Amino acid sequence: MRIVDIKARTILSSLGNETVEVEVTGENEEKATASIPAGISAGKYEVVNVSANQAVQQIENIKRELIGREIDQQRLDDLLCGSGMGGNATLAISAATWKAELIKSKKKYNKFPKLLTLMFEGGKHGNENITVQEFAVIENSVWEAAKDFKKLKEYLMENHIENTVGAEGAFSPMGFDNWKAMDVIKKLFENKTIALDVAGSFVEGDVDYEELLKKYNIASIEDPYSDEEWERWADFYAKFGKKILVVGDDLTVSNPSRIKMALNPRVINAVIIKPNQNGTISGTLEAVKLAMDNDLKLVVSHRAEETSDDWICDFALEIGADFVKFGGLERGERVAKYNRLRVLGMK
Repeated sequence: MRIVDIKARTILSSLGNETVEVEVTGENEEKATASIPAGISAGKYEVVNVSANQAVQQIENIKRELIGREIDQQRLDDLLCGSGMGGNATLAISAATWKAELIKSKKKYNKFPKLLTLMFEGGKHGNENITVQEFAVIENSVWEAAKDFKKLKEYLMENHIENTVGAEGAFSPMGFDNWKAMDVIKKLFENKTIALDVAGSFVEGDVDYEELLKKYNIASIEDPYSDEEWERWADFYAKFGKKILVVGDDLTVSNPSRIKMALNPRVINAVIIKPNQNGTISGTLEAVKLAMDNDLKLVVSHRAEETSDDWICDFALEIGADFVKFGGLERGERVAKYNRLRVLGMK
């Protein structure tokens, strides 16, 4: 497409911090806006961001090179990657341009992902006594997810348990720990499977994952260890890789080089995809292709510090993601993603 205008500004994120938003206009007056989220517990191998004000300035500086040029996504992203800009600045331009092209195509989708619907959260996202970062129930539709989320809230209210939510829109009662959260999910959703994001630390000391998997109906564990404990990852995968999804996030950070490391030897069978870990759409698609070529399940994810933008939903459907993570259903920036899935045709 030929870019005729780029406008950058700062907006507020879900945590009240500034982030960058970009509007790209094409020669046929197609317009698209993309805003960029951030991670509270960002992996150390993620692309480096700059402040929102710096990102806006960097975009103002580079737009002279972009406006008026006929440019495809790959060439645009190659130019952005070589610019020395922050990852939030490069992705804002990259994602808005990608979105403008997608709007022109008017795509329809037949394949929809399963939802890792967040029910409880802890770690840096909520009550510190809950050290697991995410407890999700795997759902097949938006309506099913909404119904079960409401069921959990009603249970908490009936039992006079705190039902305020954490950073990603799920519950994080002060009186709960990991085990109580797991027990409640098991009680309410006994016929459904659970997905955990351990974020490298379940409880202090070693975790008996074997006992955990015996006690609860767990289908997926993300980041069971930290991003440097390769031997422990290998042992974990050898034990459980044929039974559950072993998911890399901080380990792989949507980076082809890190994904290759996780494949030789193989320590994962699924991978989190977060474009803002990578910094461009093309770079993220390279990570997606590598994952698909090696039979890794794709889990497209939001971030802890979000905006009401919903382009990540279109991205998930465009790559044929197997699962998506958009949080709980009690924060507007999370509900916006679920609503977008409905618009795109998911039940």
